[in-house]
Amino acid sequence: MYIREVALLFVRAGLLVASAGDALVAQVQLPVVNLGDTNFEDGLGGPGWLFEAFPTGYVAGEMKDASGKTVVGSNRLTTYSATAHIAFVSHKRFLGGWLLGEALLPVVDLDLELASRDGGGVRGFGDPEFGSGLQWAPRAMGKGIFAQRVVVDAGVPAGKYIDARAVNSGNHFVVINPFYAFTYEPNKKLEFSARVHYLWNSTNYEPYVNMGIRDTQAGQALHANYAMSYELVKNVRLGFNGYWLQQLTDHRINGVSVANSKERTVGLGPGLQLTGRGLWFRVNSYIETGVRNRPSGIKLTMRISRVLAAEAHHP
Repeated sequence: MYIREVALLFVRAGLLVASAGDALVAQVQLPVVNLGDTNFEDGLGGPGWLFEAFPTGYVAGEMKDASGKTVVGSNRLTTYSATAHIAFVSHKRFLGGWLLGEALLPVVDLDLELASRDGGGVRGFGDPEFGSGLQWAPRAMGKGIFAQRVVVDAGVPAGKYIDARAVNSGNHFVVINPFYAFTYEPNKKLEFSARVHYLWNSTNYEPYVNMGIRDTQAGQALHANYAMSYELVKNVRLGFNGYWLQQLTDHRINGVSVANSKERTVGLGPGLQLTGRGLWFRVNSYIETGVRNRPSGIKLTMRISRVLAAEAHHP
């Protein structure tokens, strides 16, 4: 048995411009969260240790405004990251599920170019994240099985952050990001998986100094991943995956809501999974569409997983 988890990459790109129509208005940005990093068979899991590495690349050649139009000028965001993830699922049960805990630490190489505001680049650690929750064993549903997991994750502001820099790898605010994940396998070949997150961000009382503002707070949001895969041959799965993000509340600057600042994006693309001998390798790609108030680009994720099952201890 095993658990499949993922890192939330906390890359902070400072403050970006609001829109082409009002390039002087500061806009807070959501932290980078799990968009498409978990996909195939995400809800499955069981007692044991999980060790993972997540190499990820993201390139955005456009900035979108509140209407989905491209912001005028040369705007480009390039991010390469690698995240270490360790998780443990115990044999102890609560509400029918196994208790679990996890920790994640990203390392980021980020470069931001903006036509109308300071950009820059940074390399360093992002904010570490810690979480706990419950993993339920697969249970029969019709002719197939259903497995699920619920976790509450929190990112702490311990990553690299300097308020004199427009670009940082740390957020400098607390992030709460609980999620619910499930997998349904109607047969041994086909599977459907999804994960739904809620995102809450605390206030940053030391924003980028050149903006001349007292504090910022990113809005609340929902984001989800969804996937379907089919086992072509033993240990090889091919499928389709996607992600969706919708900000629910406006960003705030100095305690005042910023109108028309809600972010949105959708990513879609193919994926491949290879397994064997306690190892999993996944590669998934996405093209973004329907973007509002954030960069729009393409994303490539890889996930290398090693599972060590835990033996049950009997009194």
